[in-house]
Amino acid sequence: MKYWILSPNVKNGEDENEWKKAIQDLEYAFIGYNDDHNFGKLFKNNIRIGDVILLAQGQNSNKVPYLCGIVSTDAKWEHLSKTPSIAQNRKLNYCISKKELEGLGLDFNDSTWGNSKQPATLYHLKPDENQIDLSIVNLLYNATRKRMLDKLMENIKLTQERQAEIKSMWVRYKNSFIEHANLRKDIDGLLSVWELYKSKIKDDTFSLDEYTNRLGARTATMPGGYLCNFLERYTSNLLGSSKPGNANNFEIKLNSDGLTYTIRKELNSGEKENKNDKDKATSLFNDTIKGLLRNIVNANEPADKIKLVEDSSFASKQVLRKLAVLDNMADFLFIYSNSIIDILHNEFLNSDESANLGKNHEIRAVANQILDINTADKAESVLLSWFLWKYANTKSITDINTPNVILYGPPGTGKTFIVKESLDFITQGDRSRYEFVQFHPSFTYEDFIEGIKPKGVSENGNIKFELIDGVFKRFCKRARANPDKSYYFIADEINRANLSSVFGETLLCLEKDYRHDVTSNDDKNLIKTQYSTLIEAMIEEDADKEELAYHFQDGSAYFGVPSNLFFIGMMNDVDKSIDAFDLALRRRFKWIRKDCDYEVLERETTFKNGEAFANIDTYVKACANLNNYISIVLGLGKSYEFGHSFYMKMSSIANRKQITSKNLENLFYLHLSPTLKEYLRALYPETELDHNVQKALGEFKKFL
Repeated sequence: MKYWILSPNVKNGEDENEWKKAIQDLEYAFIGYNDDHNFGKLFKNNIRIGDVILLAQGQNSNKVPYLCGIVSTDAKWEHLSKTPSIAQNRKLNYCISKKELEGLGLDFNDSTWGNSKQPATLYHLKPDENQIDLSIVNLLYNATRKRMLDKLMENIKLTQERQAEIKSMWVRYKNSFIEHANLRKDIDGLLSVWELYKSKIKDDTFSLDEYTNRLGARTATMPGGYLCNFLERYTSNLLGSSKPGNANNFEIKLNSDGLTYTIRKELNSGEKENKNDKDKATSLFNDTIKGLLRNIVNANEPADKIKLVEDSSFASKQVLRKLAVLDNMADFLFIYSNSIIDILHNEFLNSDESANLGKNHEIRAVANQILDINTADKAESVLLSWFLWKYANTKSITDINTPNVILYGPPGTGKTFIVKESLDFITQGDRSRYEFVQFHPSFTYEDFIEGIKPKGVSENGNIKFELIDGVFKRFCKRARANPDKSYYFIADEINRANLSSVFGETLLCLEKDYRHDVTSNDDKNLIKTQYSTLIEAMIEEDADKEELAYHFQDGSAYFGVPSNLFFIGMMNDVDKSIDAFDLALRRRFKWIRKDCDYEVLERETTFKNGEAFANIDTYVKACANLNNYISIVLGLGKSYEFGHSFYMKMSSIANRKQITSKNLENLFYLHLSPTLKEYLRALYPETELDHNVQKALGEFKKFL
């Protein structure tokens, strides 16, 4: 970040007044020069987005500052009625007003230099390494940073109540990690390895072998093997996953033969790799990648890192983002995906920021404030990233705009686990705020809403019948009684019941626009059920029976679904019973598909002592290959693939750190083949079943 003083060339009179008025009215300014101006070239080539500029008039120590701000974007002079002929211009944002500047007491004596004998119109604050007192720079740095944060906090979306709730969740989450000392030790270990890579990048001794390689190769001598693996896998458990989607997105990748290289820019559509010699790969690495990495690690300011990463043509932005945040743990989150950052940014802020890393930086700045983060504690920074990752994933399931959701997909994809983990997290362990129910073919309206059921035996031996609330109606009453909290009803295996019969006339009440506003006491969006007349008659005889009604008003009993209740359904669609959802049901739900998560498989499938398997990446490829064979070659479709929980059973099967072909056979025969055989019965004759199962095993073992 550079600090500049700009003295506008305005004459006394209306031009100067117009310029000052624009600053006062808008709290930001446009600055610029014609290309033919003495300082036009300096302005064009040296002033960058992220620099700090002080607008001032006068000579040297007599300069009077009017405004200070951060260069944000190229801009037009569209707010001025008299548009100057400006070729190069910028916009200042996060501006400090004249009044605020006066409070800083700036003294320009011996603090500036210009490249002209005349009073300089554009110049740096004096970057004299021998001058210890850089008070002006420090004052402006702190002031601009504070103004930037103030501006963010002015545009925060979160209410005070929501901020307090998130902070309570954060404190509970942070306190659940009692072994902070071990976490700090692990983080320091990773960062010390990063320093080895960084020193090589900075002093230009970083080589192609240290960038891309094969684990176990003689030339893979760095911790983690090589940089791409260090960023993608070696640091993922602590510092987040930055998978590029495909190894070719590293721009240059050493092929499995250990001799040739794939260069991404030379790939044609559909190709998986090409073969280039090391000399060509090294030349490209030296000309493009090496310099980009060096610029990123040399940049100290978040704004510089953001611009370098997001403006680059590098295919795997996620990897560059991770590279950028390693040295700025207090300024960024260890979260790199667009979807998660977008969820957080959209909930936290009203902001025009469009770059992923820019949004990341803004989220972190706000989180530091509202959660009182100790930015000097690296462990707290890592925990914050984990917390917000989990928070965003939970938000993706429970959305206030679509309060009804169905999670569906093959068995073993963690649907139930995800929901339980998410709800325990978001309710802070308050079990009363969520209810799990498993649907089945015998589940009825009477079980779900209300109905007449046997309850004991009378004195004369006859069975007594009573009107009893169903599980959903009881939960709706609980949610209505606590309008300031969110409640979650979860229906597991929702497609196994006759849904139209189970929901009955209450189906309409699920829709967002027809929910009962729990903050009001009126009967809007309430309906009568088939048992409302009976409830009214019972209340007329005994006033204590009013508890049977969800809402009782003017002698009428009503039912509704409260606005603070979220409905979550889960189903395995392998039996194709998604057809059980008629259109009336289907359109009232948001549908989220859960497939085999190979990142979870790679991260969580470990050797018995918790160490990573040496060939876990190959094992993941084998699992993906089997799933592709099932869905595409055998023609069963993605609903019949195996979820990651099936493949994670390898942890209890393998007795060495190297997964073997025999291990795959054991997993296949014990846990996969019986289910696969049943799947195949629907499409293939009995005589072909064993043959197809054996071919599937061959595809599973292919990579080993």
